[in-house]
Amino acid sequence: MALSIEASITGNAGDRVDLVARGRIDSETATELEAAVDEQLRLGRHTIRLDLGEVGFLSSAGIRSLFNVHRAAKGAGGSCLVSRSSEPIHRVLTLSRLAPLLMEPGAIDRPAPLPVPAAARDAAPPAAAPLRTEQVGEVVLVGFDGSAAATLAGVIVGAPAWTSGVGMIDETPRNVPSEAFGIGIGALADDGPAVTSGGELVAACGSVFVRPPRPFGVPDSLVGSGDLVPSIRVATGLFWEGTPRGHTGFEGADAAAVALDTLLGILLDRVGAEAIAVLMVAEVLGLVGAELIRPIAEATADDHPAAGRAEVAARWLSFSREPCHAGRTALVVGIATRGGRGALADCVRPFGTVNAHLHAAVFPHRPLRRGVTEPGTIVAGLGGMSPLAVMHLLVDPAPVLGSGRPEMARGACWFAPIDVRGPRQ
Repeated sequence: MALSIEASITGNAGDRVDLVARGRIDSETATELEAAVDEQLRLGRHTIRLDLGEVGFLSSAGIRSLFNVHRAAKGAGGSCLVSRSSEPIHRVLTLSRLAPLLMEPGAIDRPAPLPVPAAARDAAPPAAAPLRTEQVGEVVLVGFDGSAAATLAGVIVGAPAWTSGVGMIDETPRNVPSEAFGIGIGALADDGPAVTSGGELVAACGSVFVRPPRPFGVPDSLVGSGDLVPSIRVATGLFWEGTPRGHTGFEGADAAAVALDTLLGILLDRVGAEAIAVLMVAEVLGLVGAELIRPIAEATADDHPAAGRAEVAARWLSFSREPCHAGRTALVVGIATRGGRGALADCVRPFGTVNAHLHAAVFPHRPLRRGVTEPGTIVAGLGGMSPLAVMHLLVDPAPVLGSGRPEMARGACWFAPIDVRGPRQ
């Protein structure tokens, strides 16, 4: 649904304005709100009140826009605050604890900050321990530690096959707390049914990144904050609870590229499990993948992305013709295995030297520390930026015409053995 904005001028000097918005504020419409506020600031109206009483959805892109217009008005010596909100907007701003900043004064009491003990404030940071490195082929592992990699329980949700029919899909909203991870075809719960609005989805550390199923779709996101927990609808996917606790940094030996399937093979050998769950943040040299460009509600027994015919797949998927997104930062979530039996076989495909199912959310370049820190901190930092793409990763090794394989320069990876169960409706 498009966003409409109407202006109502107030104040004796015409220097105040109420902007009444109707529709949704998401990745595709947030810039319209910023443009409307910028126009009023250019006209000298620096006291701006945002009436969001008829706005039914606010994504993380919308929250960023509210920050941007608040900052722009403040920089001009004025203010831009939410004067009225719908229940969904009030809930998002309250649960994310942003209402005191972005809503008019008095609407929400701001809790007093907790005092910081002097000892903690003045203490010097502990010295960093030296990082242990080891080279495996052309890959250098930095600070590898698999001792805490306890087995996770994974479950396939929704319909695992495109030909199963949309009647099998459970559209019940699912919460994504900080310990939930997953990939699939889905949508933010407020976007409507997954069969009509679901595209590639990545969930990690309380953040969700999704791409709508249409050509040139603009990715959106919802980042958990405070008491706000993102909610999604899933058509098909794989999810697990628990942060993978095995971890390693990685980089190419002598500045060589790190092929993603090679790295996954090394981790599988080190862990010694049939399958591993993987969470990775890396600086990209090139990604190869596909994006859904039609809603799966349109799928039939003969016309669906997995029909096995190139001409049919081209109507459903947009493929990268060559490695893309070089110089950017990717959040990768998924599973890898050497084989794949039972329920696991339903959700992995050949991926170079291993079998895997991986999705990547792509962001502007963000420098990464060498080694490994807590994943939640890194993902939260990425969530503060607008995703550039969300894609299903592929390896296309065909000579000459093949697109190649995903390659990274360096990054951090968290991993753990995973036991995958069948669909749960």
